[in-house]
Amino acid sequence: MTATAVSRSKSRSNRGLKGLAGTLGFVCLVLFLLAIEQKQAMDAWAAVRDQALPAAGRVIGWVKDGASDGLDGLKSVASGDSEAPRAATPNAVVLAGKFRPADDATREAVGDATFTGGMIRLEKGLALRTRPLRIASGDEAFNATGRTFAAELDARTDAQIELRTVIAPQGGQTVASTPLCGGAVPGVVAVLHRQDRVEVMLFRERTIIGPDAATDTLCGVWRFRAP
Repeated sequence: MTATAVSRSKSRSNRGLKGLAGTLGFVCLVLFLLAIEQKQAMDAWAAVRDQALPAAGRVIGWVKDGASDGLDGLKSVASGDSEAPRAATPNAVVLAGKFRPADDATREAVGDATFTGGMIRLEKGLALRTRPLRIASGDEAFNATGRTFAAELDARTDAQIELRTVIAPQGGQTVASTPLCGGAVPGVVAVLHRQDRVEVMLFRERTIIGPDAATDTLCGVWRFRAP
């Protein structure tokens, strides 16, 4: 087979993959929305916004860049494997145990905090079951005012803030609203652990942490220290 024939065959293969990428993206979105109940529509849209749309954007970028690596390249960009997610440092210490309030505001609002795996229990009644979301940098803005985690928590700009999603305590249940969020349902917890100190930020549900988040999504900031 000549070089020209090989080039033509590769070009036809890439065109076919580009069409496949576009079709699969559209079909996945349609099937996702059809598979859920109407009462879950808002949660579905959040999932589409946070996961499906970024994946579609990666696929579009892959096509514009020439559809490199064929089908393997398509799989990689669609899943996000080609990106390098922020991860905790290898020597990060697992947060566990009971911590005392470090200031009067924390003492009055929530009291002690106990961390056990994904559970965060506050002395004055609130228990949050969480799962990992991502790692945010200290210089990252968490709302539309441009306020950064470093500024809010008096931390370094390269500090690693653990973001956790608040989930239902058990299957079939829902996350309960809390006065700490003005009667709203909590959705995201930001945790900064520094030696014997822990800072916790609580955000309302459906908050997408970043420069587009509304300023009223932050429920509170509480500071703790080891006994």
